[in-house]
Amino acid sequence: MTRRPVARWLLAAALCAVVGHACADGHPRLVGRIVPPYPDGFRSNTGSCVGIGSGIDELCARSIATLDDAEDRTIQLLAAQFVDRVGDEPRWRVTDSVPYPALRRDELVAIATCQRNGVDDTGVVAIIDTGADGASELDMLPAVRWAVRLDRRTGRFLRVPPSSVRCYNEGSSE
Repeated sequence: MTRRPVARWLLAAALCAVVGHACADGHPRLVGRIVPPYPDGFRSNTGSCVGIGSGIDELCARSIATLDDAEDRTIQLLAAQFVDRVGDEPRWRVTDSVPYPALRRDELVAIATCQRNGVDDTGVVAIIDTGADGASELDMLPAVRWAVRLDRRTGRFLRVPPSSVRCYNEGSSE
């Protein structure tokens, strides 16, 4: 009797390996895949270029994008490298992914609008608190609880101390 649950688990793991993008938590595994297209029921609603230099072919060599489910909930952040175009649509090879952070009331995730150690860095993603006292009057808000940056060389997300990050307050009164 104890073999059946183990057999079911092994069958599920084998199916995940065969399908390639399915997994036990219901989120696709996209690292190494070229997107779009995304797996059925998923799409990207937001993204930003992350340059690796100032040359025309370097301005959007990498990107950070959201992976959203059928209910428009963002479930992952994807790091990707430009591969080619099909018509007007760019194709990206996913190089890393991280779970989208759980947000508290008045928190937002800022993508590509942050500074790290006082320097603008489109590769930084952080949680900001728009409900903090006086936040609506500030041009920049400090990151709270969580921040990552895209390592342009490796294409991987690296954790960074939120205390080193601040992001433009796109909702400020100016």
